[in-house]
Amino acid sequence: MRVFVTGASGQIGLPLVRELVGRGHTVRALVRTPAKEEAVRSAGAEVIPGSMTDRAALERGVADADIIFHLAGGARGAGRETADVINRAASELLADVVRAAPNKPRIVFASSATIYGDRSGLWVPEDFPANPQTNYGRSKVAAEKALEAAGAPLLIARIAAVYGPGIRFTADDRMKSGRAWLPGEGKNLVPLVHIEDCVAALILVGERAEPGVVHIAGKSTPLLREFYGAVHKAVGGKPMRFWSTWVPSVFQFRAAKANERLATVLGTRPRFTEDNLRIYTSSLRLRTDTLETKLGFEWKYPDHKDGVAATFRG
Repeated sequence: MRVFVTGASGQIGLPLVRELVGRGHTVRALVRTPAKEEAVRSAGAEVIPGSMTDRAALERGVADADIIFHLAGGARGAGRETADVINRAASELLADVVRAAPNKPRIVFASSATIYGDRSGLWVPEDFPANPQTNYGRSKVAAEKALEAAGAPLLIARIAAVYGPGIRFTADDRMKSGRAWLPGEGKNLVPLVHIEDCVAALILVGERAEPGVVHIAGKSTPLLREFYGAVHKAVGGKPMRFWSTWVPSVFQFRAAKANERLATVLGTRPRFTEDNLRIYTSSLRLRTDTLETKLGFEWKYPDHKDGVAATFRG
């Protein structure tokens, strides 16, 4: 199978490239940063230098591809690289390239569970309507709609929070250094998936799933403070602390807005945003009917406790 991967040097992208190559697939990988090209090349992929704004690079990747794993995106870049620019605009260009291509590869789009907003801990089925409450969530929904216009089979993978070795969300480095802080009180339910299960599920979805929405999440949905409690138990340092114990939310949002404005002026990436505050305090659980019932997916780490233990074993 000939595969094109965008966002190939990212936290999900690089493990995905390694697994695809390991399974014998031919992989072309879009890499924006020259410093990261060697890591992707060492994983066995053909590197296509360029960004999601580079039409020629996208055309090269799409040509003769059987499947596209579209992972490029983000919550916020530097300066004026908003979530809308990174997610919607980039996906519109990719859709235009696919629409003009003679081949019509399957597209697996890495969307996000954040598009549902805060569901107060309720279970969310795969046909549940999007209700984004953040700029990031709205940009992901817009990207989904843009890709629907590509005229190719589209599989929308709405992914839970990913954890595992080297994944920022896991926050083990911040605990070790005593700088682990998050908004809220940590009493919200958070859907999770280990990086190995995430990669395996994405490939299975790309190979066998019918077009539509697929949830990618583990089987356990702990409170946020429970998850970080498991990480702290494994790595030591200082446990995760939560701002709302000391700082009222109204002041948090004011500070976040001011921080974003300053970062835009300076052309840097903001350290925390209004989106961060809402995402880290939302509560929901994801049903995974397609993976479990239709595709027969077998989780390596269905419970986050086992996944955390494996992440830091040894």
